[in-house]
Parts: sequence; C-alpha cells; structure tokens
Amino acid sequence: MALEGNLQDFELTDVFQLIQLGQKDGGLRIQSPDDVGVVYFKGGMVIHARTSKLQGEPAIDKILSWRRGRFVFNPGEETAENTVNLPIQQVILEAARRIDELQKIQKVIPSFDLVVKIVEVPKVGVEKIQLKPEEWKVLSFVDGNLTIKQIAGWANLSEFEVGKILYGMISSGLVEIVEPKKEPEKPAGPKPKEKKKENNKKEGGGFFGIFRRK
Repeated sequence: MALEGNLQDFELTDVFQLIQLGQKDGGLRIQSPDDVGVVYFKGGMVIHARTSKLQGEPAIDKILSWRRGRFVFNPGEETAENTVNLPIQQVILEAARRIDELQKIQKVIPSFDLVVKIVEVPKVGVEKIQLKPEEWKVLSFVDGNLTIKQIAGWANLSEFEVGKILYGMISSGLVEIVEPKKEPEKPAGPKPKEKKKENNKKEGGGFFGIFRRK
C-alpha cells in the first residue's frame, strides 16, 4: 500500500525519516500547485531527485521548500540516474543549511524576479576582485534586462546558486539591483460638473407660490 498525504498535514522531512526507518526503496512523488518533484530512495539513501527544471541537491532544496500539495510514495519504483548519494539525515541537514543561507540572501535579494545590472561606477578596490569561472559565467548574463530567474536558466544553474553568487557580487559592490520603474501617475481627469442645486421650494408653495406658471 502506497504512503500518501497532504503537505499541509505532514512535513516532508518527517516523510523522509519514515522512509529511512523502514529502509524502503522507491520513489516519492510530490505534486505542488506549480511543479512536480520526485525523490528516489534506496536502502536508506537518497540517490536521485528532480523537478521540472532541477536535479540533485538543488531539486531537494526546492522540494523541501514546498508547503502545499500532495505526495505519494511508490515502493519499488526505480531510476537509472544517480545525482545524490547521501543518507537521508545528511540530505535534510544540508538542505536546512542551504535554507538558512537562502534566508540571508533574501535580505539583500528579496525576489529572484528582480533584474540586476553591473555597477557603472564601482567603488575603489572592486577591480581587484578575482572571480571564479562559475561567477564569470553568471556575470556574463547580467545585462540590466534579465531577471535572476532568467539568468539561472541561461547559465544552467539553480536559482539558489545564482542568488548566492549575485549576493556576493552585490555585497562587494560589483552588481546592483535595478530599481523597478515607477509607472507615471495618470493625470487627474476633469472634475465632474456640479449639478445645479434645485430650488427646494416647490411651485405653489410658500410666499412665491402665488405666481404660477401657465
């Protein structure tokens, strides 16, 4: 019988540990509102994970961040791929560390939908920064138009990895976030004409009522 449930009722880390306790082999499929992920287990080890765009540990980080959706564990489901080879407890620990890093990154980069650009007039000393090949790769896509998500796609890296790299570049003064353009305020339209106040004295009423219109 398959193990299944709702992410609002069960933490995925608890489900991982339950699979480990039973030393189960199989695939855990998770359906979130926006994506589908699968984590494969073998003898208490995580051997592969994937979402629609990510594989390996970046996919695990993404899956463990989901808070809505459903999951089902299919015992015996196998995969020929092997992108992870860690005990479940180690997978959870490493993911927790990366989530802590992500929270630190989000203080500087609140959304991966933001656009970044190279600082035109960098501070003194920035020219001495030595970049690693992966950092150069990310920087080559920073053009003031692409979002961080788009850069991750073009660089074939996870959003977390690109966010981590750009966090360092922003902190060092090499790159900056592009402020979103403010839409021009619409000019106020002409004020509606005020209706003429109607004479509240009805014909035939009061002192002037003696002069009736024919």
